[in-house]
Amino acid sequence: MAELAAQLGYPCTGSELAARLEGMNDPGSYAVFVAETSAGIAGWIGLYIFRSVETEPIAEISGLVVDEQQRSRGIGRLLIAAAEAWARAQGSATLSVRTNVTRARAHHFYETYGFENVKTQRTYRKRLSA
Repeated sequence: MAELAAQLGYPCTGSELAARLEGMNDPGSYAVFVAETSAGIAGWIGLYIFRSVETEPIAEISGLVVDEQQRSRGIGRLLIAAAEAWARAQGSATLSVRTNVTRARAHHFYETYGFENVKTQRTYRKRLSA
């Protein structure tokens, strides 16, 4: 899974990834689905329930990646189907995803599976010192 996170642009070690998964142990708030083939892990999708004051809870994809050598074989479609089923089971009527403006192939993928672009925004981040 860490190797695939690096393909997504988020390099990490296996132990870093394991620690992140450990923090996501509430099955009503987080889910991770893994697609495996005979060659090993072919892809994964991470999800969480986004809760805010102004909206109903929304299931959001935190990350989706299919191995570069396994793309265009239906693995992403299966992961999206698992995400939709999980979202429904959590009572969410919406599945959302945020994707970098530079990921044209990802945009096409999501639009193919019924997602629509509803917002363009900027993301600001501030590193907090300890």
